[in-house]
Amino acid sequence: MPSTDPNKYILHPFEPLTIPEALLTAVCGLLVVFMMLAMLMVVIYIISWVVQQIDAKRKPAPAPAKKAAPAPKPAAAPAAPAVDESELVAVMMAAVAEESGMPMGSFQITNIAPAPAAPAAAPVAPAPAPAPTPAPAPVAAPAAAPAAGETAVKSPMPGNIFKVECSVGQSVNAGDVLVVLEAMKMEIEVSAPVAGTVKAVAASVGTAVNTDDLLVTIG
Repeated sequence: MPSTDPNKYILHPFEPLTIPEALLTAVCGLLVVFMMLAMLMVVIYIISWVVQQIDAKRKPAPAPAKKAAPAPKPAAAPAAPAVDESELVAVMMAAVAEESGMPMGSFQITNIAPAPAAPAAAPVAPAPAPAPTPAPAPVAAPAAAPAAGETAVKSPMPGNIFKVECSVGQSVNAGDVLVVLEAMKMEIEVSAPVAGTVKAVAASVGTAVNTDDLLVTIG
């Protein structure tokens, strides 16, 4: 028959526990904690299942998306024919030499600007107001004719003075670049036909010259 003494089953706080009592108390506490966690997990699972069922009833099933037809590929534009710059330079130099009467070695074409691309068609817009007429480029003043024993270096064609590569008193050799002209979107180097000393420079940057205009005098 079990004992009826209540003090046997009550833990007194001021009395030390024996080892079996301490182990039994720890095991009971762990069991209580595990039971509370298990109940909490069951409650969370039930709540999440109910929320999923409610969301499934509210959201209609999505309709299958229709595949869009692929857009036709635009036809490739024909490639522009390649331009042989060396052949173009040779033709231009021959034309300039034939027109001016100067030898082929007295000038050289060093740069050719590429042809501008054809602009795309644009909608018709109202005509703009006429732009003011630009002021004409300054024209080089006529220089004095060279004296006896001096060599005149003249412009092979009309154009603008782009660069002056010599100065009065400078010694030059045959073939040295004296002046660079800009004409027809090209840079044309005018070279010294003979060796000597620069006596006068009639060309100045930015001025316009005509064919056979005096550029430099070599003595």
